[in-house]
Amino acid sequence: MGTNMIQTTAHFLERNQLYKTEKPYSLRFSPPEGFPRQSTKLEEHEIDVQDVRTAGPLSYATEGCTVLDFQSLMEYDDYYDEEKVKDVYLREVANLLRDYFGASKVQIFEHRVRKRHVKFPLATGESYQYDQPTSVTHVDTTLEWVLSMVSRLNPERSEEMLKHRVQCVNVWKPIKGPVKDWPLALCSAGSINPTEDLEPCDLVYADYVVENMQIYHTDKQKWFYLSDQMPNEAWIFLQADTQPGAVPGEPPTEIVPHVAIPIPEVILGEYPPRESIELRALLFYETSQ
Repeated sequence: MGTNMIQTTAHFLERNQLYKTEKPYSLRFSPPEGFPRQSTKLEEHEIDVQDVRTAGPLSYATEGCTVLDFQSLMEYDDYYDEEKVKDVYLREVANLLRDYFGASKVQIFEHRVRKRHVKFPLATGESYQYDQPTSVTHVDTTLEWVLSMVSRLNPERSEEMLKHRVQCVNVWKPIKGPVKDWPLALCSAGSINPTEDLEPCDLVYADYVVENMQIYHTDKQKWFYLSDQMPNEAWIFLQADTQPGAVPGEPPTEIVPHVAIPIPEVILGEYPPRESIELRALLFYETSQ
């Protein structure tokens, strides 16, 4: 294996006949006694992950993801100040996305800070103060869920907005660097078979439901990560797109699965726990592109 490649592990959805008749789900709250918390069955696979730091930059046009140089005005402590995140960081990212994609409107609908607990990935039975890295491969949304989000956020204008192209992207970056602890790995959109590798899944919260995509493993999938990622290096990756040829209910195209991965030679606790911020945004265009 070359110096720009590591071998690690990630969790994938197990191929199960159950999902042919029952949609997989995962409850994000404590259910009544005796009610299964999830129907998703996972399996661990080894994956080869290429380091784009040494292998060369990625093309968003072909891979569905890329790393941008993003110089934020935010200081470390600012990311734990919700008002500063909303007033400064979200505005900065909206401008970044508008400039990079040429979108006429950017609508950020979710953001979160993740800070790994020192015990993760071991379960402690406690509620963590911050969201933890996600060790299960997934895509954040389905196209159907994105279209419903457009309607919920823009009830009076959604019909007109949906006449043109809409994209959903994720922007992810560390708060501290360099990241040596559970970095983010992404799968090339071109290496995914949309009819064979993806399974819609309901993430059920106490008051709402998110439909995402769980991933089946194949050896054809091509994974990337950025070693020693710094706070000025932001991943941007596609999660849903009404074009080209995207049809609700049909297998999606050009979307990017992702997952947090352990670095094999790194001993748990050897480096500071990963701290990161991510957001999901809708991109609108005045004309279909």
